[in-house]
Amino acid sequence: MKLFERLTSWAELIGTIWARFWLLIIASGFIFGAVILKWVQFPFSRNLSGFQFPFLHGIGLVPHASLFSFGVLGAVALICGIVFSRYSLVALGVAGAILLTIFVLAPANLAFVEPTILQRLVEEDQTTPLVKSFSRSYLPANLGASETIPKRMALYSAWGRFVAAWSFLRLGWYWFGIGSILVALYVLQRLRRQRGPMLLVLVGLPSLALIIVLTPAMVGQYYFTRGSLAKAEGRNREAIASFRKAMRWDRWHAHDIDLYATIGELQRFGGLATGSAEEHIDNARMLRKMGRYEDAIFELEIAAQTAGPLGLTARHEAADVRVAFGLALYQAGGIGSAIVNWQQALAEDPAQLDALLYLGRAYFDLGSYDAAIQTAAELAKVVKNHNSLLSNAYSLTADSYAKLGRNSEARTFYNRSIVADPIVNYWALTGLVGE
Repeated sequence: MKLFERLTSWAELIGTIWARFWLLIIASGFIFGAVILKWVQFPFSRNLSGFQFPFLHGIGLVPHASLFSFGVLGAVALICGIVFSRYSLVALGVAGAILLTIFVLAPANLAFVEPTILQRLVEEDQTTPLVKSFSRSYLPANLGASETIPKRMALYSAWGRFVAAWSFLRLGWYWFGIGSILVALYVLQRLRRQRGPMLLVLVGLPSLALIIVLTPAMVGQYYFTRGSLAKAEGRNREAIASFRKAMRWDRWHAHDIDLYATIGELQRFGGLATGSAEEHIDNARMLRKMGRYEDAIFELEIAAQTAGPLGLTARHEAADVRVAFGLALYQAGGIGSAIVNWQQALAEDPAQLDALLYLGRAYFDLGSYDAAIQTAAELAKVVKNHNSLLSNAYSLTADSYAKLGRNSEARTFYNRSIVADPIVNYWALTGLVGE
């Protein structure tokens, strides 16, 4: 009887708490759930959860946990708001405003504050069709479902980059936004007499933060547009000056290899400079289109000696050309030379992750099975959220173990491949049955 009375008492207490705080409880569930959910989907490499999504710095080869991530900061802000709401509900209102600010800053951070992340996302988006084509041509069939990736990104406008950044955001960000709105609604519902000032805070703080983030990008967009118009009208010197101002205001333009090539083209046609780094980049672009990869790399290495963003961008482009050169050599039968170029590309720029896939298969083709296993293991770490790519890495590992006569390990990795991607995965299935 005492147990029944105790359970009844607890049920009544829970019912009372739910009736009074149900909106805040649901909102908290969304906020805390967003911390572990996927926020950003990379087309090729590992995805980012709310605990991994960086706020104050960029990411490396493998995205890492950051205490200053959006999800964690939001959870901390909500906890502090709930604790201090015992003294004043305004504290929870401020926490709600912070949550809304974080929500609107997430795509803005990708597009404008950390443009290198968006550039990596875009490059992986452009690389994925090449990876898929390589897989169809040189790897056993794996017809699993393909990942959803955004298309038709207008990256030369600030709005286009914002839309592109938003297109890479996934469920975690949406959950966080729903939770933030529910917290704001709860506060407005409870603060009847202070509803006007609180509404001003809830709308004003996110708007102010967004304006601060967007202003440099808007100024950069203004100068980029001016430069484009001057280029179209043949005013080369004015166009170059405007493009350089756009680079100073917006870091996206400062890391844009196409814009450097455009400046080099204007200098070359206008006779405004001789032997500038931008001209070398423009020459490299033309040489790459002609299939003269080694000459293009030489030109880019000259440009890479320049300090600052230009040098970094040129080095990144040189590594990208090495990957393309290696792929051309591999397709022509020069597997050893392809391996050398892919190894050097990864040494110069570890973000060239597609080279890992090519490199693993090339090692296998040359009979370097231990190297293929090691490369596939490294690839598996960075594509673990992408089913078909992960299953291919496991199948390549299994093939390599089978060639070494280690059949037990081979069966283990074929099974892992099927678990990772069970949809029409002929590669692993044929490996298991011994065909």
